[in-house]
Amino acid sequence: MSIRFEDLNYQRTAVASVVNALEGQVRNTFERANLYGIHANVVDLTPEQIRENMRRVIAANGIPEEDANLSGDRDICIEMETGTGKTLVYLRTAYELHKAYGLTKFIILVPSVPIREGVLASFNDFGDALEQRYGFKITPSEYDSAVVSRLKSFIEDARPQAMVMTIQAFNAENRILNDPNRDDSYNGKTFLQALGDTRPILIMDEPQEGMDTENAVARIATLNPQFRLRYSATHKVIKNRLYRLTPADAYAQNLVKKIEVLSVVEKNDEATLKIELADIKIATGKNTTAPPQAKLKLWRKMASGKFEWKTSPWLKVGDNLADKSDNISYRDFTVEQVWKNLKGDGAWRVKFRNGVEIVKSERGGDYAALFGVQLHYLIRQHFKKKDALVPKGIKPLALVFIDKVENFLGDNPVIRNLFREEYAKAHQDHYGRHAPPDQVEDVQGFYFAKTAKGDFTDSQAAMAKNAAIYDEILRDKTELLRIGNPREFIFTHSALGVGWDNPNVFSIATLNVAYDENRKRQEIGRGLRICRNQVGQRVYDAPDVKEGEEINLLTIVPNESYETFARDYQEQIKDVYGDASQGSPLRRKHKGQDARNVIHRTARFESDEFKRFWERLAKRTNYTVAFDEDALVRRASEALDTIVSETYQAEVTLTRVRSVSGEGVVGEYVGGEVEALRPEFARLDLIEELSESTGLAYPTIFNILSRIENLSAVVANPVRFLTAASAAIKQIEVEEMIRALHYKPTGESIPLSDLLPTIETSFPVEPTPLRGVYDGVAYESGPEHAFTKAAEADGEVICFLKLPPCYRIPTPVGMYEPDFGLVLKRRKLRTSDEQEFYFVVETKSTNNIDDQRGLTEAERLKIRCAMKHFEALGIVAMLDYVPYAAPVRDYHADFKPKVPQ
Repeated sequence: MSIRFEDLNYQRTAVASVVNALEGQVRNTFERANLYGIHANVVDLTPEQIRENMRRVIAANGIPEEDANLSGDRDICIEMETGTGKTLVYLRTAYELHKAYGLTKFIILVPSVPIREGVLASFNDFGDALEQRYGFKITPSEYDSAVVSRLKSFIEDARPQAMVMTIQAFNAENRILNDPNRDDSYNGKTFLQALGDTRPILIMDEPQEGMDTENAVARIATLNPQFRLRYSATHKVIKNRLYRLTPADAYAQNLVKKIEVLSVVEKNDEATLKIELADIKIATGKNTTAPPQAKLKLWRKMASGKFEWKTSPWLKVGDNLADKSDNISYRDFTVEQVWKNLKGDGAWRVKFRNGVEIVKSERGGDYAALFGVQLHYLIRQHFKKKDALVPKGIKPLALVFIDKVENFLGDNPVIRNLFREEYAKAHQDHYGRHAPPDQVEDVQGFYFAKTAKGDFTDSQAAMAKNAAIYDEILRDKTELLRIGNPREFIFTHSALGVGWDNPNVFSIATLNVAYDENRKRQEIGRGLRICRNQVGQRVYDAPDVKEGEEINLLTIVPNESYETFARDYQEQIKDVYGDASQGSPLRRKHKGQDARNVIHRTARFESDEFKRFWERLAKRTNYTVAFDEDALVRRASEALDTIVSETYQAEVTLTRVRSVSGEGVVGEYVGGEVEALRPEFARLDLIEELSESTGLAYPTIFNILSRIENLSAVVANPVRFLTAASAAIKQIEVEEMIRALHYKPTGESIPLSDLLPTIETSFPVEPTPLRGVYDGVAYESGPEHAFTKAAEADGEVICFLKLPPCYRIPTPVGMYEPDFGLVLKRRKLRTSDEQEFYFVVETKSTNNIDDQRGLTEAERLKIRCAMKHFEALGIVAMLDYVPYAAPVRDYHADFKPKVPQ
């Protein structure tokens, strides 16, 4: 099986966001880029040019400057939701940077061995497709400071190359890298200095994972990168954020799997001996020799007689938990030691005399039963998914995060034993027959680090040093997608928690007692990718697939309540985006059952007012588009004549050296000039490039270019001209399409019978008993919710409803489904005359149709098309008002003024 390459619009936009930041850069040649045997990236744009390029990029991407956090640093942040293909995006970015500007040196810095192996696997998966697409190949290599030949090749070779290294390997001091006295040194420079002289483009994969520490920043600076390209879904340091694909965007555009949460949570567990290390107090001041004390969360008996999960007072060595909590369950728990492990992970611990030890950020207790329930429902869900997906050529996988390696591979492997038991029971229940013992073992795959002695461990240090255990899951992870491969359940501790994913992970269980909430979004991300079939092709859901019947549906099985899980997940989203609504919607399950809301039709469905509304505004239309090519050619050529291209220039600065000493060179600025240069641009097929970017045929592009007189702009900077010309032509295409769009009624209407008597939904519901055609509205956004509440409270509203999926309007950019249908009745006080008004309403977070931040291009086009659809119904003149209101942000400010007085 080979992974199929896909050319996706949002990925192209992310790639172009970086490439366009260097717009106007002259292409590197061998002569420009080679100095004394070191082949380097040359970027001679001024800071002002780069900053202006970045402003254009964020404007095109709808990112405000305050969100982009523009700065003079040569950092670029590309923010993409986990599972949307950021690795392929930055690989393509490297190819595009070489294609556009001749840049050849790329260093990919990753936080761990698993991610490094994943990047190398991606080069292998997409290498042939990228070479075929671009006509050249970027050679990848794995960084090893001891393999001098790789370093020399990277430093000297004029061909495009990518070196993949972990931050741990690069941070380590190395004698070879820092030795200036080698026979093969570069004019007395160390290999590290020569590596910096290549001025690489540094691609930072998940930079928040250890690349922004003081030590890492200092080490990275020695590479002297031209640009630092930061790729993550969860940036901590944000500089020049040029592109953003939020979880909400990815979810709404079906770029990732839908998510459901199958919650398994304890209740009535006051006697479970659950304990949590909440806080540590260290003595300060004069009494620094006093031992540390701890606060624990545990079940405490209150004055009312009830038990509550509360924090204890400060505890010291010798304190008995039963005395401090008035809970005899903790009778055998007496504090023996409060300490911090200096040799291991550095975490605080509390040890009790009965041998129990708890670690900060973990809960202690008997979790075997809870883990067993989680495994039971995980396996059941997996069997259901397997039955549905294997006939479609899709092999589902389940990923299980566990608390300790010893619970799977130790002398008493609690989790492994539980899995064997639960798999056997679930197999008998689901298939009606026993599972063969070898099958129970074969379906399990585990990925933990190995020490030099051959022992498995959950030590992060051991994981960073060991690559052998990742071969199947990373270097050949497509083998896991093969239906004949027996492994279906993958167990891991934290080795796969960040950076690794597999498109066919459909279920994730968290069998751990750690409550580090920062892990939640990363763990979910391991299963967000759209799945692939047996030929490596992505399999998407149909646009009209029913909720709950999607192929791409990820089931999360946490050991906490849905409310806790959702709150923590949304808090992480809020931390990153400032708004929890940017996160992916979560569907709720409890023990395998959907928590669905049901709404019913009301008597208003039979009312004359609603039937009149439906008769007038539920008519079907079809459309035709007839481009006026002459107008398109004329307008495009006129627009291209207005393009101004900056000439190729050099900024010349004179600095006088005043002194040279062991401490450095002291210079004095004398003056500077800007000189025009005579460029030698790479050959460019303007017709081919414009045709590819605009979708227009070669003859049409030729007609446009043959009419322009602004040839000096083409010659001055062909790349800048091409970018501006493409944007201008595409805008004119859109305007001409809308202008030439004609709708015509078909004579048919959407049948009222298509409105179901009851609707089941997992979205939240706002009750509408007073004025709803249904007794509730399932809302999917804040504006929809606000509109529903306002309409329900408006005394002039006779009836309204959230329009069903059958209410669809065809447009050239896809089917459009408006939000609401609404009937109002307004009485004139002087004459007592009553008049009915019928509206179709589209709610959005903006009331400006030209708001590129609040509306996507497709949304703006669909609204404009809908305006023409309602005009074509022939009822505007009869009604004496426009029955379509869009976009509406506020009911009273944006919608009610459209109702005639």
